[in-house]
Amino acid sequence: MEPANGGSISQDHQHVAPDTVRLHTLEQALVGRVVLINDSAATRWNVKVGAEGLAQHVTQQVQPHAAQAPVYTADFLEKRTAVFAESDFQLSDRLAGRVGGRAEYSALLNRWNAAPRVALAYQTTERSSLSGAYGRFYQTPDNALLLVQPALRFEQATHSVLTYQYTHDQQLLQVEAYYKTYAHLTRYDGQHPRKAAAYNNGGTGYARGLDVLWRDRKSIKNLEYYFSYGFLDTKRQYRQDPVAAVPTFAARHNMSVVGKYWVGRLHTLLGATYSYGSPRRYNDLNGPEHGYNQGMLPTYQDLSLNASYITSLFGQYTIVHVAATNVLGRQNIYGYRYASQPNEVGSYNRVAVTPTAPRMLFVALFISINKNRAADVNERPE
Repeated sequence: MEPANGGSISQDHQHVAPDTVRLHTLEQALVGRVVLINDSAATRWNVKVGAEGLAQHVTQQVQPHAAQAPVYTADFLEKRTAVFAESDFQLSDRLAGRVGGRAEYSALLNRWNAAPRVALAYQTTERSSLSGAYGRFYQTPDNALLLVQPALRFEQATHSVLTYQYTHDQQLLQVEAYYKTYAHLTRYDGQHPRKAAAYNNGGTGYARGLDVLWRDRKSIKNLEYYFSYGFLDTKRQYRQDPVAAVPTFAARHNMSVVGKYWVGRLHTLLGATYSYGSPRRYNDLNGPEHGYNQGMLPTYQDLSLNASYITSLFGQYTIVHVAATNVLGRQNIYGYRYASQPNEVGSYNRVAVTPTAPRMLFVALFISINKNRAADVNERPE
């Protein structure tokens, strides 16, 4: 057994001032981890076992008005321990897998969980493979929720994934289908978010979808391009959702096309990325007859360009990189902020949430200081 140990200590002090409210949050954490690995090239399996511990203290003060003293203080102390084991194995020249599990105990929640996980991969041909994975995952609720109600339970997700991959001569096709279910999600009263008695773990949800990736570095000399597409069907009822609904962050269709072209005579790599997202949902306070989270935002679209020039400075390999986002200046809308009270005609005034600037320009200079690496301006960056 080969040991692999580690530890960390952290402190995060945040001051947030939305409008007249002041939030002061202090988080202190101590983490330790011990891992033992039995890995032998002569065998068809290996074993990894380990344990980890976390001690975390979070304190928050809420000051509703900047000129007043804090009127609300909350804190919690978490001590969490976990043990885990994992083994990679090979049943034949074409079939391999991984099996493992994790058990965890939270002193704050006064609960424990057990999370089994398994994966199998089968090489169908010399160029393709088929794999599947199943696993259960747990996490404690977000710190902001635990500061209001620490007597919650672990939130749970169960994943099932099936993947097909084909690769040959600098070309890659990957298709992945997945189904995920969520249980014991935290819910509360959106009108009274600090009412601890209204908190519970009755939230549920699901997500199912398909991801497709095509990568080609062969068809056109000096050109590498990617195409990816994602389909997502999901609903959740958690946090302040009154009913199960499509989350505001989920787009049903996502697509991106990325291209990189190497111009050897100019020692320059040119790049372009186009991204598309179908309309996302939002809760339209002026259209309650349509239901919760039934408002539709415009589509998201972005065309970004970049260039990397290869040169040499002081005998060292150097890259001058320039990138510009949303070069067409499309006004993407991420959501709406509504007034807290209706106006004189009974509707809520709103403003669109948009980027702070229509475009962003990024310029960088990278110098590799490495005695073992010669400055080759003809080398194409990855």
